Amino acid sequence: MTGKKSGFLGLFNQNYPGNNVLFLHCVIHQDALCKSVLNMKPVLDAVVKLVNTIRSRGLTHRQFRDFLQSVQSEYSDVLYYTKVRWFSAGCVFERVWQLKDDIVSFFHEKQCSSECEMLEDTEWLSDFAFFTDLLCHMSKLNAKMQGKNQFIDYIWAHLKAFKLKLNLFAGQLAKNDLFSFLEVKFNTLSK
Repeated sequence: MTGKKSGFLGLFNQNYPGNNVLFLHCVIHQDALCKSVLNMKPVLDAVVKLVNTIRSRGLTHRQFRDFLQSVQSEYSDVLYYTKVRWFSAGCVFERVWQLKDDIVSFFHEKQCSSECEMLEDTEWLSDFAFFTDLLCHMSKLNAKMQGKNQFIDYIWAHLKAFKLKLNLFAGQLAKNDLFSFLEVKFNTLSK
């Protein structure tokens, strides 16, 4: 598609030199660039470690699912994070956020409090809430940009709108307005 000589881009430029056509490569992945600017690693690593602690040990995983069922949780399990599809982080963060109290109770009941100590650290929870909200917004963008009949002008419009949304978020956060960051807002109120 984009090879300089044999791809569509190269052939088009050879046949129509001096054209004013804008070629975009992987426009759908430009939203992934937002992640590279954020320092999510400490929070992401802790969440992935927590999920792996629950899911990678068969007995612990079964006990956790049974525990969620016994407390009549809305969810029956935590989700795995897939590094290849980093947008899965949004779903994982959201699920762990929703289950954080149950996870803490489960590990306290098993007398393994050290496994979930970050879920009791208010500063870490604030970062976790912020990234949960942000990844939720980015996941919505990702969903809008996928599917059939998605022409580049629609995708580009979604990206431009998201860029404006990011500016709005920055302005709201500067004014300590947490309207677009509900998890941060509720985490702040619960302190």
